[in-house]
Amino acid sequence: MSQFAINLLFVGASFALYIGIAIWARAGSTKDFYVAGGGVHPITNGMATAADWMSAASFISMAGLLASGGYANSTFLMGWTRWLRYPRDVVSTLPA
Repeated sequence: MSQFAINLLFVGASFALYIGIAIWARAGSTKDFYVAGGGVHPITNGMATAADWMSAASFISMAGLLASGGYANSTFLMGWTRWLRYPRDVVSTLPA
């Protein structure tokens, strides 16, 4: 069996597994999309989802920047990581 056929087999099996899990775990109603039995306010839930999305987008873009530009672009990664920590550092210095 050629390497291309093996690759297609593994990619196809992965997609079949993902689709199978999605069908098995699909939501029965809109209530299933809310955490904590709907006890979390929708605005708070939306902000958490947005923060997760921005974090993932940042990680993927920085990985792409390093992959495309090599080690020379690691300075961008270090600077971006610092600015992600900045709000935490400011809040931690506020009096209680």
